[in-house]
Amino acid sequence: MEDLSQYLDEFLADARDRIDSISNAVITLEEIVKKGGDEREKRYLIDQVFRDAHTLKGTAATMGFMELSETAHKMENLLDAVRNEEIEVTPEIVDLIIDFLDAIEKMIYNIEAGARDKNVDVSLLFERVDKLLGKNPPKSEISPQLESKKETDKKENTVKSIPQTNGNIYNIKVIFHEDAQLKNVRAFLILTDLEEIGEVSNTLPERTIIEDGNFTGDSLNFTVITSLPPEEIKKKIMRHPEVKEIVVENIEKEESENKDSGSNINKYTIKITVGKDTPLKGVRSFLVVQDLEKIGIIEKIVPEMNKIEKEELIDGKYFTVLLQTKEEKERIKQLILKHPNIENVEIFEGNKLNQVIGQYSEKSKMSIGTPSSSNNERKVKISKMIKIDVLYLDNLMNLVGELVINKGRLEQIAERLGDRELLEALSTTSHLMTELQDEIMEMRLTPVAEVFNKFPRMVRKLARELGKEIEFKMEGSNIEVDRTILEKLGDVLVHLLRNAVDHGIEAPEERIAKGKPRAGRVELIAKREKSHILIIVKDDGKGIDPEKVKKKAVERGLISPEQAAEMRPEDAINLIFLPGFSTAEKVSDVSGRGVGMDVVQDVIKTLNGSISVKSEIGKGSTFILKLPISMAIIQALLVKIRDETYAIPINNILETIEIKANQLKTIGRKKVIVLREEIIPVVMLHELFGVEYMEKNKFPAIVVDVGAQKVAIGVDELLNKKDIVIKSLGKMLSNIREFAGATILGDGRVVLIIDINNLFGGISGGL
Repeated sequence: MEDLSQYLDEFLADARDRIDSISNAVITLEEIVKKGGDEREKRYLIDQVFRDAHTLKGTAATMGFMELSETAHKMENLLDAVRNEEIEVTPEIVDLIIDFLDAIEKMIYNIEAGARDKNVDVSLLFERVDKLLGKNPPKSEISPQLESKKETDKKENTVKSIPQTNGNIYNIKVIFHEDAQLKNVRAFLILTDLEEIGEVSNTLPERTIIEDGNFTGDSLNFTVITSLPPEEIKKKIMRHPEVKEIVVENIEKEESENKDSGSNINKYTIKITVGKDTPLKGVRSFLVVQDLEKIGIIEKIVPEMNKIEKEELIDGKYFTVLLQTKEEKERIKQLILKHPNIENVEIFEGNKLNQVIGQYSEKSKMSIGTPSSSNNERKVKISKMIKIDVLYLDNLMNLVGELVINKGRLEQIAERLGDRELLEALSTTSHLMTELQDEIMEMRLTPVAEVFNKFPRMVRKLARELGKEIEFKMEGSNIEVDRTILEKLGDVLVHLLRNAVDHGIEAPEERIAKGKPRAGRVELIAKREKSHILIIVKDDGKGIDPEKVKKKAVERGLISPEQAAEMRPEDAINLIFLPGFSTAEKVSDVSGRGVGMDVVQDVIKTLNGSISVKSEIGKGSTFILKLPISMAIIQALLVKIRDETYAIPINNILETIEIKANQLKTIGRKKVIVLREEIIPVVMLHELFGVEYMEKNKFPAIVVDVGAQKVAIGVDELLNKKDIVIKSLGKMLSNIREFAGATILGDGRVVLIIDINNLFGGISGGL
């Protein structure tokens, strides 16, 4: 059997994408049904969800994850009933689909951890689907004829105890070709199909061997109770490749019916082209063939199915099928194009295999991939996409960082020597290094959609648990950010969204009483602004009451009553970021344990970002996260106090100004200036670092953003702007929170990088 472990990472990534796609499409579908939207859009979403579930089932089976495949297959049955309008899309149906997705996601985590897809109990989910689809009728409805057959055992593999189900009892023998590939997968898929049409009461070998993917023989035996005739059973099984022969015996009548339904059958040659860079190309091709088998008889596939599964397609991108079917060309084309990454479908009447393949092979009309010495020989095409471990990108970024440090050193040497030719050569080298740095940083950028797509399902599930109605909207999912930032952003957004749903949005009855729409609105927005991005979490709920926040903070001993009395409303709101703070009246699984917002702020600080809050009682709250696009190499302004040089990230700086002594005012024993009719506190960096400061008539200052407030930081001298590489301070100095790290200048000096948010305690109330 072919080793498929090399495709594991690709399978896991594809499976996660499918889960997100199904989840978001189902939630959108629920909204359309609720609002009575466009039927065409509704149909499109239903088809998309079914297609994703079908693909997930097939790829899981191909990879040998039988339990996952069976779970996806059960979900597919439910979605098929929705597609065929047998059941309607209701909140309960959406709940069930989401529960299936949660179970599949757990299996994915288990597979990634090396535990395969076991240890996830899906029996209750299966029961819920069977109940919805009307399977397993009560005992009173079972025919007496079937009851009398319970002890029948005419064949070696016939059941000893036949379950109570309507229909005839068949003994089915499936024989594979001797050189068949992936027999264990074929066996599992055949078992799954038979369970779909009836009840499989006995198997040879044992069911567990088939379900665990351990089947290695050339034939299978099943005892099946079904109402379908033998022809339909054969048709169901024959759609699987590598099946050589099927024998169906009616145990009750000891005869098989074999009706000919060959009238109006057309023969088509179908050329199917798959996208060049398509992942799991062999799996997708296999699923297309599966669907074609459902509508007719496949006479020939070129190349052979085992080569297709190994992704050995003609010209690296297409395969051909000779099909007998009653279906029209357009119907066949639609059936194939529903699969993702199918680039083109050409259908020719009759057997045109030689002509179609002959265009690409001079040596032999039926030879595939044979080397040719002619000038028109087929070129070997290699995918332009390659998979690279993130570790290599990290190492590459570290090397670029070292180059940046050395570039600074060369610049200083060139300036000292004053050699014009050297300066010109260095200028060109510097330009090339900047381009290299930009390219590496671009390679590390990942759309925030990778994180955002997880949240519609989470928000909906949480809202249902809390008895709330929420309209969740996302914007800017295509905005890109460094993957290091993205990895840490997920947990932060989970905290903020859960707080918005639990603390922010009111219960439907309360909203109606306030004159608000019954359903609350939660928004997750990503925006690009110059060299940073903004992530906004917004709700139209009750808002944050500053007085309530101050009262809770005093009760918990976080601030004194005197401090509370002096606080402005915006300062009070920022108290929610203090460790141990919570306004929840009771502890729940969602919130109220006094952890969350302080963790959010700590993570944002480690990302060299900031978080601010805007809130209005009765109208809602807005949390704004300001983050750099990349963390590895940043631009910083070098400043000087006395003999020490420090670096301040440009992302934190709003502007630089010069302050004259006569511009300084005093409010509550604090120095401030009025800048464009705005009062801004002034703090000398000397004071913050305990360095002696000599009063001056004027001094430069940097205006920074601290939470919801601006602050002017006075220094002795502004030096220059530089690209710097952030180096960790290490475990020994990890408790020094005022610094984000250190960098090395061109002359070898180590300069500390100031963490503006931690420098001011993270809240403006500390100023």
